[in-house]
Amino acid sequence: MKKTFLLISVVLLLFLGACAPKEEAPLRVGMDLRYPPFETVDSQGNPMGISVDIAFELGEFLGREVEIVDLPFGSLITSLQTNEIDIIIGSMSITEERKQSIDFSIPYVYFPLVTLVNRQLAESSNFESIDDVLAYDNVVFAGQKGTIFLSIPETKAANPGQVVETDSAALAIIEVTTGAADATVLSLLAAASNHKANIQTTVMFIEPLQVNPIGMGIAKGNSELKEKADKFIASMEQSGVNQRLREKYNSMLLDEYLLEDGIDLFLQLND
Repeated sequence: MKKTFLLISVVLLLFLGACAPKEEAPLRVGMDLRYPPFETVDSQGNPMGISVDIAFELGEFLGREVEIVDLPFGSLITSLQTNEIDIIIGSMSITEERKQSIDFSIPYVYFPLVTLVNRQLAESSNFESIDDVLAYDNVVFAGQKGTIFLSIPETKAANPGQVVETDSAALAIIEVTTGAADATVLSLLAAASNHKANIQTTVMFIEPLQVNPIGMGIAKGNSELKEKADKFIASMEQSGVNQRLREKYNSMLLDEYLLEDGIDLFLQLND
């Protein structure tokens, strides 16, 4: 009798264990933590920035813990395809080429792309706007290879010179500050930050060459996560996520990047 009772108890425990809800694994969010203010680390090496905050807000929405996985930008799509990460939240532009490899959420932010120009050339040529830069004969743009920062000037310049491909945006900026290249295209905050750091050698033209939609990258076929990500993004304004980002970052970014007071850096979120 005791053996029968023990056997029933074991079977019951196994049954209850199998039926009990299993806690979801942490959401592994891939990003390259070399791009402040969106993706970076604090003095202790902990992930921080706008994208990091958005990742944790998404985790709260999903009811899942979040693990930030720091990866080189160029390996993010491959890491998603090989299941090393679950989602990309890393300032990745939604492009037709990338959509061949992964799915994207609806945009959660829009990046104005602006131009940083060598100051000596800008002053000697009397550049007053981005149109003057694009009309300059044989204008030489530098940019990180494999990015839209190279393709945009090639298509928009009237008579572009030879494009200078670099391994990083930082190296493209060096090309401009030294005069080896005439200009480079960057997102607004990256351009403003680098202009501030190189104010004697650069001029920034703030009129956008293009406004890029930024989405969360999701593995092909993961329609459940895409649907939930879309739902989260659509709710960001109403649920207060955008306001929390504004309160945390707007004034700091305006001071840090020498932008005009009154600019709402999160105004276009979910537009």
